[in-house]
Amino acid sequence: RNHMKQETFNHPQNALSNVSFQQKSTALSLIITGSATAYYFANMWPMRPIALANDIIPAGYGNLLLNTIGLIVLAEIILQIVLVFGAGSASTAVAHEKQAALKARRNAYGVLAFGALAAIGSVFLEELTPFCTANLAFLGLAFAEVVKFASQLVYARK
Repeated sequence: RNHMKQETFNHPQNALSNVSFQQKSTALSLIITGSATAYYFANMWPMRPIALANDIIPAGYGNLLLNTIGLIVLAEIILQIVLVFGAGSASTAVAHEKQAALKARRNAYGVLAFGALAAIGSVFLEELTPFCTANLAFLGLAFAEVVKFASQLVYARK
């Protein structure tokens, strides 16, 4: 007699369908914020020589800053709407996700505080221009958000 055996394989727990609404939202927010920060940096970097040589804010810098912030805000709003409609409703975070969010905010606060202090300190250094101060302030904020989202994903998976 020859009996065929059928084995069942369990898929790993990190499959996309097993990822919570909060984790999907956080991962996409990380991608959006990281991409917008990279866009900002790529467009800001060519402005540096002009700003440093002439001690001015280059033409187009204000628009770049506002467009980047607007892009992040708009993308986050659209993301949340799409995720809620896709999931049917926004499920509430479970206890370990809430704990992960609190730990992530703590990490982000340290980065934000460092960025704010660096921006304030740059005012007192003659070789740094207002362009440098504005960049330190924005990049401190952007990196704090990236750290928050990345930390939240790491802590939520533990």
